[in-house]
Amino acid sequence: MRRSSSLLVIAFLVLCLSPAHAAKESFPASVVAIVDVQRILQESLAARSVQSQIEKHRSKFQAQISKEEAELREAEQKLTELRKTEQTDAYAQAEQKLRGRFLFVERHVQARRKALDQAFTDAMDTVRAALIDVVKKSSKERGVTLVIVKQQVIWHDQVIDLTDVVLKRINQRIPEILIKISEDGKNISSSEK
Repeated sequence: MRRSSSLLVIAFLVLCLSPAHAAKESFPASVVAIVDVQRILQESLAARSVQSQIEKHRSKFQAQISKEEAELREAEQKLTELRKTEQTDAYAQAEQKLRGRFLFVERHVQARRKALDQAFTDAMDTVRAALIDVVKKSSKERGVTLVIVKQQVIWHDQVIDLTDVVLKRINQRIPEILIKISEDGKNISSSEK
């Protein structure tokens, strides 16, 4: 009798302490869904508005840069003509002034590019934050416990793909993000519309 009760205790302990039994008690079964993040970041209304606005700002800045470059070329030609006719002191002063303009324009161009890049990053961060929030809410509604980026999956049944649902909700939540960049490129803002 004592031997059979010892065996029962041992069997009970083995069952209770086994990793398979412990895992069943600790973690519920996972319900998996897939989201195509790349598609959402390309096709959502907000992302498209960001791309469109950035491209408009880029074109505007490029036109200003082209104008400044033309003015610098013209000033450089005048400097070359001045070199032939003026004294070396006057030429040296004009050359120094032109170098200063070149540096100013170069810094201005760098500031504009940095402002465009920062505006794009800030606006897309807003889209990504909304994406995460919408994925969380959509997942909880469906009892999903794990969402995987579609690009990390080799194959999946279309039933578990939440991309269309998430895309629709993001489009409803933020149809547009307004981007504002000051002329000097120093003040940047983006906001949901």
